[in-house]
Amino acid sequence: MRGVSAALIAFAFTLTSLAVSIGAQDTGGNPKAAAVKNPVPANPASIKKGQQNYDQACQQCHGSKAQGDGPLAPTNPSPPNLTDDKWDHGSSDGEIYFIIANGIPNSEMKGVRSEMSATDMWHIVNYLRSIGPKPPPR
Repeated sequence: MRGVSAALIAFAFTLTSLAVSIGAQDTGGNPKAAAVKNPVPANPASIKKGQQNYDQACQQCHGSKAQGDGPLAPTNPSPPNLTDDKWDHGSSDGEIYFIIANGIPNSEMKGVRSEMSATDMWHIVNYLRSIGPKPPPR
């Protein structure tokens, strides 16, 4: 278990460093974040924990079914539907994690890395995968 924790800390550091070195994430994805692999297995326990974390941190804007229709969702622009296959900022696990952690500059999407552990953010990625688009083939 200690090795997994060390690996997650290393991933969190890597992605935080990416945020500093890359700056604003442009539409179209983030190749450096895309190269980061999800270290948390997408098993039922992770998906369940991811749904709990999603409900806590994301549901108010993205909605209970992740379709961008939450009760506190801004209207211009509205949050994206996370269950379709259109991902403006990249659709790899690493890119999704990067957005959850760091947010999207000049938008209402704020990152949660100061509020949530790296493992918990990876659980959200696994939950979103379970209800939405599958990762692109590599």
